[in-house]
Amino acid sequence: MVSAGGVERRATARGQNIYAVTAPLAVEAVRRILAGHARTSGVASAGAMFDAADFLRALTPHLSVELPH
Repeated sequence: MVSAGGVERRATARGQNIYAVTAPLAVEAVRRILAGHARTSGVASAGAMFDAADFLRALTPHLSVELPH
């Protein structure tokens, strides 16, 4: 859940288990970094480096994601 300016938004992700999601998450992050799609360099969260909604959508074969509209 994130709140800004008095507005709250929630995203929910569900998967088989953390181990079934960790490898695809890491591979997707590396793929985007190597393709030059990172917003920043150095140490940063996936949410800071990539468009969070787009990143989570890329993981949908491995987990279900519910995003606000």
